Amino acid sequence: EMTVAEQKFARSDMVLRQTGYMALIQSLGYADAIRFLLQLSPGEGDYLEWQDRLFGDASVDELYEQAEKHWRQSQE
Repeated sequence: EMTVAEQKFARSDMVLRQTGYMALIQSLGYADAIRFLLQLSPGEGDYLEWQDRLFGDASVDELYEQAEKHWRQSQE
C-alpha cells in the first residue's frame, strides 16, 4: 500500500480546483459554496483597529439611533 507522499498527482492544479469547486457546488449549491469559500479567506487588515476608527466609543444605543436615523432618511 502506498503512502500519500509516494502517490503521484493524478490531476493538474487547475483541474483539481475545478473538480473541487464542482464538488462543493453539487453538495452545497452555489450560494453556500461561495459562503464556504469566503470563510476560508483570511481577510485583510486589523478588524479591531478598523472597528475603533469606525465606531469609536459609541454605545450600542448610539449606534442603533444612528442606524435608525439613516434608515428613516433613506425611506424619504
